[in-house]
Amino acid sequence: MDRARHVTDDAASGLGHRALGRLRRAWLRIAEPRVLRLVFLVGYLVTLGTGIATLTNPPTTIEGALGPILSVSWAIFWIVGGTVGAATVLPGYWQAERAAAGAAMFGIAVYAVVVTTLHFTSSGSRLTQLGVLVLALLFYIVRLALIRGHDFEPRR
Repeated sequence: MDRARHVTDDAASGLGHRALGRLRRAWLRIAEPRVLRLVFLVGYLVTLGTGIATLTNPPTTIEGALGPILSVSWAIFWIVGGTVGAATVLPGYWQAERAAAGAAMFGIAVYAVVVTTLHFTSSGSRLTQLGVLVLALLFYIVRLALIRGHDFEPRR
């Protein structure tokens, strides 16, 4: 019984080591700075998810006030920006990633104009939403500053 358990533990340990080895190799394929690239990958995935959520279930207060076309437009920009950005951030295709960041920023800008309009034309404050949108824009501005000047990752 002990021998059978020992063999099973060794096999499980071998699987764990192989999985860790694959994970380590995948980690090492990401160009430096790895942690920053993963943060930006998560940001692009959040952008994609937000675009999908907005397209499939638009915010009713905005859609009711201004019609569905605007929410569809910024959702599409977020979906395109998030998809292209997520696909290009790790391998370092910066020209495509700049276009992705621009698309996401354009979607944020359209949403910000709508929120600003509603702030002045409807009851209640929209300043919290505007603050969060500025933070989102800053995320993309930082990324654009980091990848300016080259079409591809120059260290590859």
